Amino acid sequence: MKAREIRARFLQFFADKQHEVVTSSTLVPQDDPTLLFTNAGMNQFKSVFLGLEHRDYKRATSVQKCMRVSGKHNDLEEVGQDARHHTFFEMMGNWSFGDYYKRESIRWGWEFLTEAMGLDSGHLWVSVYKDDDESWGIWADEIGVPEERIVRLGDIEKGDEENFWSMADTGPCGPCTEIHFDQGEGMKCSHPDGCAVGVCDCDRWLELWNHVFMEFDRQEGGRLNPLPMKSVDTGLGFERLVAVMQGKKSNYETDLFKPLVAKAAQLCGREPEGEAKISMQVIADHARAVVFTIADGAIPSNDGRGYVVRRILRRAARHGHLLGLEKPFLWKVAEVVIAEMGEAYPELNERRDRVLEVIRKEEERFGRTLISGLQVYAEYKASMSAEGRTELTGPEAFKLHDTFGFPVDLTAVVAAEDGFTVDREGFEASMAKQRAQSGSNRVFREGIGAWLPVDQAKDLAGYRSRFTGYTTLAGDAKPVAVRSGGKDENGRVLAQLLCDQTPFYGESGGQVGDSGTITLGDHGATFEVLTTLAVEEGSVMVVAQNAEKFQKDLRGVEKVRLTVDPSRRLATMRHHTATHLLHAALREVLGDHVEQGGSEVSPQRLRFDFRHDQAVSPEDLQRIEELVQAKVLANRAVLSHEQVPLEEARKMGAMALFGEKYGDTVRVVEIHGEPRLTADAPENGEDQFSLELCGGTHCLHTGDVGMFRILSEGSVSAGVRRIEAVAGEVALELVTGEKLELSDLSGILKRDKGSFVAQVRQLMADKQKLVKELAGIQQAAARSTLDDVLDKPRDVAGLKVITARVPAQDKGAFLQLGDHVRDKLGSKGVVVLAAEIAGKPTILVTVTPDLSEGKKLHAGNLVKAIAAEAGGKGGGRPNTAQAGLPDAPALDTALQVADAIIADQAES
Repeated sequence: MKAREIRARFLQFFADKQHEVVTSSTLVPQDDPTLLFTNAGMNQFKSVFLGLEHRDYKRATSVQKCMRVSGKHNDLEEVGQDARHHTFFEMMGNWSFGDYYKRESIRWGWEFLTEAMGLDSGHLWVSVYKDDDESWGIWADEIGVPEERIVRLGDIEKGDEENFWSMADTGPCGPCTEIHFDQGEGMKCSHPDGCAVGVCDCDRWLELWNHVFMEFDRQEGGRLNPLPMKSVDTGLGFERLVAVMQGKKSNYETDLFKPLVAKAAQLCGREPEGEAKISMQVIADHARAVVFTIADGAIPSNDGRGYVVRRILRRAARHGHLLGLEKPFLWKVAEVVIAEMGEAYPELNERRDRVLEVIRKEEERFGRTLISGLQVYAEYKASMSAEGRTELTGPEAFKLHDTFGFPVDLTAVVAAEDGFTVDREGFEASMAKQRAQSGSNRVFREGIGAWLPVDQAKDLAGYRSRFTGYTTLAGDAKPVAVRSGGKDENGRVLAQLLCDQTPFYGESGGQVGDSGTITLGDHGATFEVLTTLAVEEGSVMVVAQNAEKFQKDLRGVEKVRLTVDPSRRLATMRHHTATHLLHAALREVLGDHVEQGGSEVSPQRLRFDFRHDQAVSPEDLQRIEELVQAKVLANRAVLSHEQVPLEEARKMGAMALFGEKYGDTVRVVEIHGEPRLTADAPENGEDQFSLELCGGTHCLHTGDVGMFRILSEGSVSAGVRRIEAVAGEVALELVTGEKLELSDLSGILKRDKGSFVAQVRQLMADKQKLVKELAGIQQAAARSTLDDVLDKPRDVAGLKVITARVPAQDKGAFLQLGDHVRDKLGSKGVVVLAAEIAGKPTILVTVTPDLSEGKKLHAGNLVKAIAAEAGGKGGGRPNTAQAGLPDAPALDTALQVADAIIADQAES
């Protein structure tokens, strides 16, 4: 049975049992900061299990895309080495949210495997938690599994959580029962306690399906309280089931992987045997991983998810290198992935060109540094051998990562092949140092406390404040709870206020939170709202107050008056609507491959990140800006459609932000493009310009955006560009400033001498000519000064030495001076020059060929030692080298110590 048929049969089996077939969520979860990638089928239902989200169905089934790149049984280094380790995989599952429980879950699991799939029940074993007599009884008495094939495992009181599942240290948990497939005596291991379920972890006992029964809420300290709603969460490993159904002992021998391995074999012209087979399996696995992650919006980069994608892609590229593939090849294997998987996952076909282009360019980028990096590693290897070391240091591994793009696990693999290890702790320390210097590891929201009810205890589980800010900027509300909000950057203590309803928009979807005021009662104290955050309970307003004191101030207050700052909200709305217009304009001008990669919308500006592989030309930027302005002048209504079923919105063609989590119903914002020429012209028509899923606040008409100006366009990371722009009053202020600046310029330049641009170009050309002439004069003066010194070189250890401080316009002129003096010395000559080049103190050491080629003196070693004495560092080639110094006085120090260092190295 082919893999695609198994996938389809699974979904149909549970659809026939009244389960909602739910599309796989993206691999890039935005609503769960604890996850880099979706790693289990239940991830998209987590908020349902926690009682924070309610859906229209109580039964669900899905085949979920998953990624696991670390942790037990998922070490990246193991992928390709054995039969069942993978980075990307599919997890089939069925779920019950307070509906059916153990009996139905177990019976249907058995029915699917033995009847729908036709597996021999004699090969199936089951395990249950040690105290789960109910599951044991269902298996033994109702299903008829022999008792000797039912194993009790786990004991949470002793710290053994086998067959007991927990979402976290606290929260929903419960016993689970697992179905195992016995692959036969031929797969038996030699474990000292015997080869059996729950004893060993060999490939004979293949865990297929885990059924988790969530019935407890674990408290701090370990106490288990019954949950009000009992639920079921199951996970059936798709790749494992396919291998069993196709009679294969290795997942790589199934039709999920064979076409990919065959493509790798074809590209390198080798058979999948021995070490080559391992490399081909790595390539097959990693090709699937990069295709799906890139399709879901994770682009190779140097941090976060992007770094994981880069690690996987470059690891595959390195295995291709081992197979003799010197040119980019992984994108060709990726073509096969898309062809094989595109039917089940249509997004792969939709984003095919984009995915392949990103992979190919990343391969090209790594290919340019791979050889250089391996050469540097070879130098480290020689040093370790000479020094008797067996470990590559952290800084060495970091240099390979930072300069040559070698992920540390790739470095570890290369080192292991030569019998070396890598100092991982030292590497992480170097990484932490770099993050600290770049500020990329800041934490912004620390110190969040527990909710303090305003009047009476209120269970906030599943509570949600109502947002009224689409239609009003002020209103009365009932205060519900207060909690500590930590401190701001100025050290002020903050509190967060939750009300039953609020017009304040909480920061989300790229839009900043509202600010304004809170007034207690009709005439009570007024507090400034600094910002508004979006949390599980809704929008919470942040004020500069102690939470406990604020709670006391609110006691007895029946209502508070909430007022949003109207000018700040309007400016934000202008920029948000402009962002939608910009997105649509980018797609129209550059192509449909343009996808949003992130945005920031504030009163001051908009920032829009989008996926595009090259810089946007000035001509295209002009077209984009003009197109947005034209849609603004059209003054069409900005339509919002509330509570649209997600599937219906997708059929409408609404664009979604990849990685964003959406509920069953969504808000759709629609903008049409052409001007209305008559008063009774309908808003709906065939001229739709923009249609996006969006929960943010917008102008009522595009004309409200006002003026629109693009400020800049540039690169954020590989394949991601960024545009910053302004709208409304901010854009008007910009244009007014430019007009005043142009007016000032007109007072300096002459209108009758041609265009201002031509005059400025002429002035710049004249300046460049003068600078060049000045450099020539300085160079001649410097040579004249040095010619005087050349008549009397100092004798240092039998060498002719010239040291001098000289003027130099640029690096090239500085090197020319050094060459001039060295050539004049002829032989046995050492030149040390000092200069400030563009404000940077620099020293230059150059030696005559007889010294460098005869290995009597090394300019790089000389300059390194001289610079060290003056607080600088540098190096270079045997004949010429340079070093940077901390300040101008250090130049004199360097010249003073030069003779002694030259003598020392000449005599050694």
